[in-house]
Amino acid sequence: MSSESEDKLAEQLRQLRREYLADSAQRVDELRRLSARLASGERAAVPELRQAFHRLAGSGGSYGFPMVSTRSREGERLAVRLEAADVVVAPADLDALRDCVEAVAHAFAEALHLLNTESLG
Repeated sequence: MSSESEDKLAEQLRQLRREYLADSAQRVDELRRLSARLASGERAAVPELRQAFHRLAGSGGSYGFPMVSTRSREGERLAVRLEAADVVVAPADLDALRDCVEAVAHAFAEALHLLNTESLG
């Protein structure tokens, strides 16, 4: 592959990564909405949270953002545990869930910063 072809491919990949990150605020908002539903007592939000975290864990890695995947996987594991318990969610679990959501938000922010730094260099 020529240097020009490699440069073109690298730019296409950066563009795909930018597009993925452009939707990150909506993805985090979805996690926050689902967490709020759970905090209000709506247990049906637990499997939806698990699925949302699962999608982000997979897509983060696919787009080259391992911390998005790692933080999302942590949230997914917590949601799996809450789903299996099938009891009223304790305040400590809600706090842990909020921490997971904010960790995902932070991972997205870091990914965006890194991508912007790459683009400048």
